[in-house]
Amino acid sequence: MRKQQQGMTTIGLIILVAFIGLFGFGILQLVPVYLENMRIQQIMNQAKTNLDGQKASVVEIRAALSKGANVESLYDIDVRKDFTIKRTASGYTLSTEYERQQPFIANVYLTAKFSHEVEIIR
Repeated sequence: MRKQQQGMTTIGLIILVAFIGLFGFGILQLVPVYLENMRIQQIMNQAKTNLDGQKASVVEIRAALSKGANVESLYDIDVRKDFTIKRTASGYTLSTEYERQQPFIANVYLTAKFSHEVEIIR
């Protein structure tokens, strides 16, 4: 009677470990991008919390964003270019939409797109 072999070959194991390692390396490359995104969300939410009901102007909103970016050490952020402030009936809508590219391997990049919006009530 012939017994059927089961299991993974060494080559199969090497391919699996390489795939898992490549996937893990990609995740490690994106962690700083998502941490920066969390800090940007925090800055926007702090501006909303501090300025809600204060009849804030656009200049005050931009000042709060600049202060938050300096505190969080976000030097790649330009408050005038990266944030959009639109007047609404009840106050202002503060929004941002941006993407970050992180080098992965050789000429391959990982791209993450983010979009956030908060409403600051007058």
